[in-house]
Amino acid sequence: MKNLLLVLSAFLVFQNSNAQISAKLMRYMDVSDKQITFVYGGDIWIVAKTGGTAVQITHSPGEESWPKFSPDGKEIAYTANYNGNSDIFVIPVTGGIPERVTYNSFPDRMIDWQPDGKKLLFASARENGVNRLSQFYLVDKTGGFPEKLAVPYGELATYSPAGNKLAYITKITENYPFKRYRGGMTSDIIIYDFNTKKTERITFDEVNDGKPAWAGDKVYFLSDRDENMRLNIWEYDTKTKEQKQITKFKDFDISFLSAGPADLVFEMGGDLFLMDVATQQYKNVEVNVISDLSVEMPTSKDVSKDISNMTASPGGKRIVFEARGELFNVPVKEGFSLNMTKSSGAFDQFPSWSPDGKTIAFWSDKSGEYEIYLQESEGKSEAKKLTNRKKGFGYNLNWSPDSKMLAFIDETNTIYVIEVENGKIKTAGNNRWNIGHGGRFGYPISWSPDSKWITFTEQLDNSNSAIVVFNTDDEKKSQITSGFYDDGYPIFSTDGKYIYYLTNRNMDAAYSALGDGTWIYPNTTQIASISLKAETPSLLVIKNDTVAVKKDEPADAKENAGDKTKSEEKKDGKEDKKKEDKIKVEIDFNNIESSLVILPPKAGNISALFAFENKIVYLRRPNTGSGEESSSLHFFDLKEREEKEVMDKINDVVATADGKSLLVKSQGKYGIISAAAGQKIEKPIPTDGLEMNLIPKEEWKQILTDTWRRHRDFFYDPNMQGVNWEAVRTQYMNLLDDARTRWDITNLQLSMVSELSAGHTYANGGDSERSPSRDNGFLE
Repeated sequence: MKNLLLVLSAFLVFQNSNAQISAKLMRYMDVSDKQITFVYGGDIWIVAKTGGTAVQITHSPGEESWPKFSPDGKEIAYTANYNGNSDIFVIPVTGGIPERVTYNSFPDRMIDWQPDGKKLLFASARENGVNRLSQFYLVDKTGGFPEKLAVPYGELATYSPAGNKLAYITKITENYPFKRYRGGMTSDIIIYDFNTKKTERITFDEVNDGKPAWAGDKVYFLSDRDENMRLNIWEYDTKTKEQKQITKFKDFDISFLSAGPADLVFEMGGDLFLMDVATQQYKNVEVNVISDLSVEMPTSKDVSKDISNMTASPGGKRIVFEARGELFNVPVKEGFSLNMTKSSGAFDQFPSWSPDGKTIAFWSDKSGEYEIYLQESEGKSEAKKLTNRKKGFGYNLNWSPDSKMLAFIDETNTIYVIEVENGKIKTAGNNRWNIGHGGRFGYPISWSPDSKWITFTEQLDNSNSAIVVFNTDDEKKSQITSGFYDDGYPIFSTDGKYIYYLTNRNMDAAYSALGDGTWIYPNTTQIASISLKAETPSLLVIKNDTVAVKKDEPADAKENAGDKTKSEEKKDGKEDKKKEDKIKVEIDFNNIESSLVILPPKAGNISALFAFENKIVYLRRPNTGSGEESSSLHFFDLKEREEKEVMDKINDVVATADGKSLLVKSQGKYGIISAAAGQKIEKPIPTDGLEMNLIPKEEWKQILTDTWRRHRDFFYDPNMQGVNWEAVRTQYMNLLDDARTRWDITNLQLSMVSELSAGHTYANGGDSERSPSRDNGFLE
């Protein structure tokens, strides 16, 4: 019986240890004589220096940061946002109610305890008027008025054991998303003497030196000065003035470093390490946590506020919304909403409804790369992959009127036409100059009504855009405007006789009132048309009233005219439809630009053209200097030759798949409207059914993969700065399983892209838990 109990006890211990979660990707660690504190999942934890199961100290919304043990190891001071602002708080290591220390409306960063344990050192931009620069302040641990140090400015610091000196840095560049940076923003370690009021700079190399940690007679810090250019631990001996490297990690940078009475604690590659400062030997500290991992639980997520793209069916009865990488088929008035893709682990985007109503095309990375998929519009079958591009990024999909082809632009600024039946791809052109990622989202490609031509723009050597057409039969491209002016947004007329486009040629200068002789040409855009055949009359042909002379008809003709049956009338209707289907677009390229006419609508900030029968619809954005705040939709009546407003306060607009109506977004509401004056959204399209089953781990994997993939496809250097980008992907994807929050994913993104050592490669946002923020005003 005793042996049985021993076996049972051993089994329970094994089960309990298995049930615990290995804690990785920690941040902001510090060490006392007995314990280690760190931030994990946005909260502060403590664990014995030997490792084991950690105890959670804080449970608040938002992310706590920069925890530091008091010299006696009994308290922790840290930064947290509990009252609408980041302030300093103190809490016992045994738990309790956090005591607020600072109260200013500027954020405060906890730095260090004075060695006597009575005051706290923190950094804040509260007085310098420049948010990018902080200064040091001392405050009693129980609160009170802070005292600013004589140091001009600083970000991170560490006290000497006696408290008479301070090692600090003025810039935090060692954690910038810019690894191996060499430039004017690199940081150096400076020592300030409180007695002499003098400073001594102890590092001089053009490298990143940061995170100073004072222990004994030595100042430890992180530096990427070795041959691998990785952030490792270096030491500065305050007695001998010598420096030497302590750690030599090659695969990852050390991200955080802090010193206790006898140890250094740091993080590298997701793992926690402890170093004995006497022997300078370090070891990995295994830490477990007990948590419900509720952040990782699948959950129903309302994504109605995350709509980013939309497409409307022929007739405008149903809409497909793209929201948070899912596609939703939604009724305009009555019916049910359908999540078409149901894929937390994929980014499904740019839906486009075919003119025949049968198919919805979209881009998705469900295969690991962005490819075009075709989904039967009623959602009765699985989507089929049309392309096998294997890399790259595609934008809006434009259906041909016969629903047999798609046209799109990709990240290389190349315009393609693809056959839906067999996936055959034709290259139509290339914009030559880089449009940019944001500009390609709205890059217009228009089909002729007979599905034989597409029109788009290409930039010329003078950087102006010219209108071009591409014949999908003979695969020939032709330029139809000279590019002397900057032309854009070409569309075919509904009868295929004209191309309408925007042209920037209204040179109405606005002169400076400062007497400096400068001027600008704002609001230059006008609407132009080109006749595609020589015999096609101008849209502004002079009107001339004529008298209609009635001809005499034979008597038998009059009698027969009244004998039409209903079946014959229906037959006539079919013939009219066939007549429309038999539109054949022909283009006379010889001196074609000579048929150009500028249409009467007043020049301005015009964009987004739509062709309707006898109408051109366009979007007027606020003119420069007008003080207007919203865009409005207008049309020009080609028969009456007058402009009328369709609707104001327009945020977005697309045509329905048949080109007969418009789907608009206005003040957060969506609706189908006609190309007529005085439109408004009477009954908004319901979006309350836009709910997805969010599986965070799947989405996190897609986010990290997409981050890597976007840099592969968009980075300016094809050689990726000499970095083995495939190896980087493996390196960071291996850390994904240890991610527990959206903060972890953001930090992995930042660290991964910073391997390229390129500026302005940031990551932010997502479903991170946030505390409410409160803004305050100041009186001067």
